[in-house]
Amino acid sequence: MRSITLLVNPQAGRGAGRRLGSEARERLRQAGLGCELQFTNAAGEMRGLVAAALRNGADCVAIAGGDGSVNEAVNGYVGVARDDQSFAVVPLGTGNDFAKMLGIGNDWRLACDRIAQGKQRRVDAGRCNGHAFANGIGAGFDAQVAIEANQVRWLRGNAVYGVALARTLLLRYSTPNARIVHDGGTIEGRITMLALANGTTYGGAFRIAPDASVADGLLDLMVADRLSRAGIIGFVPHVLRGTHVGRKGVTLTRTRRCVVETDEPLAVHADGEIIDRAAKRLEMEVLPGALLAVVG
Repeated sequence: MRSITLLVNPQAGRGAGRRLGSEARERLRQAGLGCELQFTNAAGEMRGLVAAALRNGADCVAIAGGDGSVNEAVNGYVGVARDDQSFAVVPLGTGNDFAKMLGIGNDWRLACDRIAQGKQRRVDAGRCNGHAFANGIGAGFDAQVAIEANQVRWLRGNAVYGVALARTLLLRYSTPNARIVHDGGTIEGRITMLALANGTTYGGAFRIAPDASVADGLLDLMVADRLSRAGIIGFVPHVLRGTHVGRKGVTLTRTRRCVVETDEPLAVHADGEIIDRAAKRLEMEVLPGALLAVVG
């Protein structure tokens, strides 16, 4: 690996990106790598910077940020990167879900060391209505909670989720009728939420698909049937532990493709970033081996 382009979201980790970007570059340079450092200036800019770096011949694009930054970056990487151009994550976010799936964890220093060591592996990505994702798609209740959480500015940490959960239950509770077509058949009926997972965990703690693999050429589809408000409150702790699998009203299966149609609009997130607030049709698929990832 000869040249690294390190792309940093300065807002990641409550400003950690701005503080640590130069330190990460220096660590990579001390390991003998040529490293160009760029900071993003606005949301959505990461995608174009990744594509530009690849077209300019970078051997590796390293994304310093959280899962939202990774999602933007994957959309700049897929369809642009040559077979020998790799994708790395320097975790600076809150959840760092995809970095964990790659065996990197939460330590940005370890991530830089892994880039220098150059261990790489082909891993999958996915696509939903033309939008690429790294870790997973969520539609329905959990995506609506994410929208509400983004509006809670006066709290931090788990308290934000608690307020967002309460607001969603009170103001946005919905169980639309859905038709979900996957490789193994069709699911029809009212649902609370669905997820199409590449990794095991999203949201930093929710073990949505405990047995998922980022390198099996498949996505794990999880569907939760219609739940009451009280049922949702009881369901959340099970998802945190991964013990929702096998429970009545929960379907978990693996598929390469999935089409979802609903009679009411769904909120949808990709890697925790809202990509649609009112979708009634989702066309999703796995992109086998789409990322040449630096791994732990």
